[in-house]
Amino acid sequence: MKVGYTNKSMIMTIDYLKKSAFGFKGLLYALLAILIWATIGVTFKLTVPHLDSFTTTLYVTFLSTCVLGINIVRQKKLVILQKEWKKQQFFFVIAGIMGMGIQQICGLKGYQLLPASQVVVMFYIYPLLMTFFGALWFHERLSRKSVLLLITGCAGVYLLIAKNQILAIQLNLGTAATLTAATTWALFCVLIKHKNFDPDAGMFLFNLFGLLFLLGLVPAFGLTLTLTSTQWLGIIYLAVFPNTIASLLWNQALHLNSTQICSMIALLTPLFSLMFNVSILHESIMPIQLIGFIILVGSVMLNLGSCLRFKSSY
Repeated sequence: MKVGYTNKSMIMTIDYLKKSAFGFKGLLYALLAILIWATIGVTFKLTVPHLDSFTTTLYVTFLSTCVLGINIVRQKKLVILQKEWKKQQFFFVIAGIMGMGIQQICGLKGYQLLPASQVVVMFYIYPLLMTFFGALWFHERLSRKSVLLLITGCAGVYLLIAKNQILAIQLNLGTAATLTAATTWALFCVLIKHKNFDPDAGMFLFNLFGLLFLLGLVPAFGLTLTLTSTQWLGIIYLAVFPNTIASLLWNQALHLNSTQICSMIALLTPLFSLMFNVSILHESIMPIQLIGFIILVGSVMLNLGSCLRFKSSY
């Protein structure tokens, strides 16, 4: 009996260590992804401030699709790509159009119609929506404490972005577009978390159908054909790092950790973005933003600790 109990205990310990290792790797992937995403604002301001957002988005998606395609050929995954496509055609088409098409167009429309600060504040309700969608459709466990801390984190994001101003959120087309962008991105994240597919093949198909969706909108938005070398450098960076590498890391993070943990890590993106703006663009930081910093980091750390304790006990 003692030998059997010891063996069972060892198996449970090994299983726990494996889960902990996967969880740590997932946290690392999520942090790396949001760090890369946080550089988007600085890159836009330094390289493509005068290029229209639709042209930038289309070129970035095109190059990202090419990079992912080359990666699949390099890794000899064409057979895997074919199998994944045959197995889940509808999923890849819908998720690709939603996450890489509709989300980007709606975000673009929001920036066209609203101040950037309002768009950022509204868009970053998506971590909260991710948690709700995961609980609603996939029955992920959701505690009141976790929801409260997520809402507190959103309040911290508001203070970081709003500075000393009160952001008046009005019901108009820009608001509807931004909320649609947040909702579709949250849905996209939850859907890819609960589907099993090869990440390289999946991200290529998502980008491909997002690109096809964007190409269909060229007559409506127009396309700038002549770009400067600086603009091309910015587009190449955005395609390779935020749109390709960060997306692959985020995909892995979603599969290695719970939706709640990834949602909390995602809330840190505006914080890192602000830090890059201060250090690279020499933007000033106000006392109210420091309060937002404390609220955001505190809520994320408390929620993360709570989720990890629950995960380990489970």
